Amino acid sequence: MKKIVVSIVISSIMSSIMTIAAYKKYTKEEPTIFPYYGSSFEKRNSSNPSSLISSSGLPDFTRVVEKTIHTVVNVKNYSKKYSNKLHFDPFDFFFGFPDDFGERGKIPQRNDLPGLHGSGVIISPDGYIVTNNHVIREADKIEVTLSDQRTYRAKLIGTDPSTDIALLKINEKNLPFIYFSDSNKVKVGEWVLAIGNPFDLNSTVTAGIISAKNRSLGILRGETQAAIESFFQTDAAVNPGNSGGALVNTNGELIGINTAISSNSGNFIGYSFAAPSNLVGKVIRDIKKYGSVQRAYLGVRGMDLSKSEYLKAYNKENHQNIKPQQGFLIGEVLEGSGAYDAGIKKGDIIKSIDGKSIQNVADLSFIVGTRHPGDKVKVNLIRNGEIKTFNVILKDSQGRTRIRRKEEITPSELLGASFETLGKEYKKDFGIDYGIRITEIRTGRLSAIGMEEGDIILSINGEKMRNSKDVDRVLKNHSGDVTIKSIKQNGQVYIAGFEMN
Repeated sequence: MKKIVVSIVISSIMSSIMTIAAYKKYTKEEPTIFPYYGSSFEKRNSSNPSSLISSSGLPDFTRVVEKTIHTVVNVKNYSKKYSNKLHFDPFDFFFGFPDDFGERGKIPQRNDLPGLHGSGVIISPDGYIVTNNHVIREADKIEVTLSDQRTYRAKLIGTDPSTDIALLKINEKNLPFIYFSDSNKVKVGEWVLAIGNPFDLNSTVTAGIISAKNRSLGILRGETQAAIESFFQTDAAVNPGNSGGALVNTNGELIGINTAISSNSGNFIGYSFAAPSNLVGKVIRDIKKYGSVQRAYLGVRGMDLSKSEYLKAYNKENHQNIKPQQGFLIGEVLEGSGAYDAGIKKGDIIKSIDGKSIQNVADLSFIVGTRHPGDKVKVNLIRNGEIKTFNVILKDSQGRTRIRRKEEITPSELLGASFETLGKEYKKDFGIDYGIRITEIRTGRLSAIGMEEGDIILSINGEKMRNSKDVDRVLKNHSGDVTIKSIKQNGQVYIAGFEMN
């Protein structure tokens, strides 16, 4: 009997040790990084469908609203540029920046007037907030107001113009937060709620349905050629100020971030668009874990085969007779890319990636956009009428096949730009004897504060820039506020800042 007891005790101890060891190993290798996923991935207190119907037989979303409304915040962008805005920005109509409609040309009395108002969504109890990049673009200060009217100064953790997503942080604990749902499971026709702060009205809720998926609008390509657009289209009313707010399902889980409206006036006229939660989740995980978005590329350019007018021109130029169909027609394969290495060629028609149908360019950009450099994907395509399969290793924009962690990324890369020493002609034209010129701008800190190719950086944190090495020298191991003084191409001196993580 004693032997049996001892055996049981030893077995229990060994089991506990193995469990603890396994837990430590798992948590060390795979730390929990938000977003937190809800009932689409695990059993939670999901809404009973019958609870969505009131006694009158009409839809009742009160429980969903109670669960989510306190997770949506108001975001104010205090920007000298927008406070003194004297020009028309096409994003006004797409993204709802109407606060200065009818006010253009007026000079504000203070320099810290809020230029843009938008919304944000709390995604963790310790104060991480997701919003749109265009809401906080070029902000000198970002202010967040909770549904209970508590106000905080927000820290910008990172941005991704290619998806129009930004991650903020406020210093608070035990906040209400929203769970993410798997946006791949969203169906056309299902009920959704849009929660935000239209016209600066706190905590406004509208209802509608998903009217379409995988919409590509072309509205982000002015920000970056690497734009990823695969929006949900809804008929839930979304107006200026809703940007960055939550699109939730009937379980009260996040399925998208409201981003754009279809409008000629700046106000809602029937359709709104939201970035899907799976793409949002990938972007903010990358920002938090790696310091920047780890973007993967297939390495092809081409066209949506549903666009018959473009297809006719392609057929005429290449003496082919490709019919309109679902799929992506490759017009160019970039040398050195994953697609190039795998043997994919111009004229191939991509039909699916990893078993997921490619109906248009939005499908392609979304599937690849949620992957990382080094990931392997299986590409099914049609070549000369035959179905072929290629295994492709995705690469980043520099041809690398691995994820680069924060410590590997230089300050110049975080800024998202390439520089050159200022030539004599520029020094003479601008009347300066120092500075570096931006030769290329990519996704990063500089694009987030509105800097462009051709701008001249005079100083960083008060130190004069004379060559590109000065950038890394000044910012190496630096954390906290960064102030950049620059000259725009029109000769205007521009001072902007951001926070280096």
